[in-house]
Amino acid sequence: MSNPPNQKGPNTKKKQKCKNCEGKGLLKKGDKVVTCQRCKGTGLR
Repeated sequence: MSNPPNQKGPNTKKKQKCKNCEGKGLLKKGDKVVTCQRCKGTGLR
């Protein structure tokens, strides 16, 4: 499984959970559920 090319940083090989959404890929903005802008919905940083 190859990583998407938009990931930057030295440790993209390891699967890290996105700290913004805790690996869910979704965030609650008030009463709406939106995709995490940090990981673009993948749940990985």
